[in-house]
Amino acid sequence: MKRNLLLFLLFFLANFIYGQGKTELGISLGGSYYHGDINHSKLFYSPSIAYGLILKYNFSNHLSASLNGKYAKLKGSDFDFSNIENQLRGASFSTSLIDVSILIEFNFLPYTSSGYIKKNKHRFAPFIFIGIGGNYIFSAGGFENPITIPFGLGIKYNIFERFTLGLEWSYRKTFNDKIDNVINIQDNQNSPVIHNDDWYSFGEVFITYKLFKDKIDCPTYNK
Repeated sequence: MKRNLLLFLLFFLANFIYGQGKTELGISLGGSYYHGDINHSKLFYSPSIAYGLILKYNFSNHLSASLNGKYAKLKGSDFDFSNIENQLRGASFSTSLIDVSILIEFNFLPYTSSGYIKKNKHRFAPFIFIGIGGNYIFSAGGFENPITIPFGLGIKYNIFERFTLGLEWSYRKTFNDKIDNVINIQDNQNSPVIHNDDWYSFGEVFITYKLFKDKIDCPTYNK
């Protein structure tokens, strides 16, 4: 899996070098929160600030790939919940993390941040995405298995020239149960009877900038 991830990353960077007319750079800002043994189902629980960088390559008006890096914080406390299990356990945690992911994004409508806004008829699109990623959790030294599966949805709009403004909500499926430092129930062989990996989520606003106009956007082509 790590070898395939590296090959995909090299392919992505090669396309970036040779196809900068379809490349966007951007930033994101929003909140992060956690799901796990302490918080079983509450959305937007105890949010903390999250921010990141985006490198995106557009294959077509419907399909793109992006490399994303984020820094965020996660926290939780049993005393935020009234059920007996949480109150008796009394666990809490707070940690920082770095999240890196490679995503494939699909637009439900044709979309482009053309750079020639008066002639752009494809300025709005809802989208979904899925990919593969990894994380480093500072409180636990990175974990034995840092692989994640990110997925989510969003909307975006070409606000001005080559600028895109968007809103997205995503989850990271992890393969560890150590973010909150709460250990699952164990059997006699010291393996989990109930396996409940921790998850975390991002809700963010992002803005990207297309590095160069497409050829069709040049005035020569629009006379």
